[in-house]
Amino acid sequence: MINSRPPDTQSSQLKIAFTYDRRSEWLALGLSEEQCAEYEGDMTIEDIAAVLRQSGHVEMVGGVRALAKRLAAGPVDWDVVFNICEGYGGAGREAQAPALLEAFGINHTFSDAATLALCLDKGRTKMVIEHHGIPTAPFACVPPRAWSPASSAATAITSSPHRDALMAFPLFVKPSSVSTGLGISQTNKITNNEDLETVVNDLAQRYPTQSILIEKFLGGREFTVGIVGTGAAARVVGVRELVFLKFNPNHPIDPNLPYDTYDPALLEFDVYGHQLKKAWCPNPQHVDRDPASDPVLKAVADVALRAWNVLGCRDGGRIDIRHDVMGPNAIPNFIEVSFDFI
Repeated sequence: MINSRPPDTQSSQLKIAFTYDRRSEWLALGLSEEQCAEYEGDMTIEDIAAVLRQSGHVEMVGGVRALAKRLAAGPVDWDVVFNICEGYGGAGREAQAPALLEAFGINHTFSDAATLALCLDKGRTKMVIEHHGIPTAPFACVPPRAWSPASSAATAITSSPHRDALMAFPLFVKPSSVSTGLGISQTNKITNNEDLETVVNDLAQRYPTQSILIEKFLGGREFTVGIVGTGAAARVVGVRELVFLKFNPNHPIDPNLPYDTYDPALLEFDVYGHQLKKAWCPNPQHVDRDPASDPVLKAVADVALRAWNVLGCRDGGRIDIRHDVMGPNAIPNFIEVSFDFI
């Protein structure tokens, strides 16, 4: 939590402001379902508010525009703002509410504006991670099409210090500044030059203000690591493996779970993109692991915690990790950080 001023210690009840983006409100303003994919549903927001009320009085503020109006209306006496705003617009959108709160010296939960602005750009985040010696897949960044209309995958790879590693397939391509798996599907796993330029061009047209990230495809096990705390107090609270059935066809599937589809095509995916996140299907299986009992998992947790602290993350979130290859010599590689852990 950002500590700009001390909370009111004279009262046992905290004064909590809750900032959030409600999906239904953005849809009503004319945004598409895809544009609203990062926002929370009404039930989730009300459930969080109910939990917060156990600690004090909660003022339901809403998004950054509502926050700006509330601050402009006069002084506030909040002890803390519980912030899950996604914001709207460019690559700095998640930093909008924290930046406003920091300008007014108001305490808020989760990471600060600088960290959120950095981490939403996956390419720049990898540059910081690589600088600190944390493993991450070799990569190149295609500049935003809006700024560099002639940019291409081939030029970006040739200009990258990782060009030798990126000359061999498979590669993986994704927009740099989206979350919830938007812009990511099985077709983003690239096996030839023709598909590479096709997918890069398609993503550049769909996301013209974002750079397009080209990475060496990581072919090993995938994990998401839950972390709470800040700095020396940060700790791993859980490691969950995404078990892709393509590589684990005999993995047990709970027959009591009401999956919506067993589409054979989805069962062959080894990329956890928006399509798989939207489909309630058995691939991948989400399996909680204990890093204390397995040195392989401990190495995954260690890389995640190092990345968390190097990036200056606070309070809570997730780090996604994937092994470079299958087998005993696999190295856990940083993929990205997410603060959308709800």
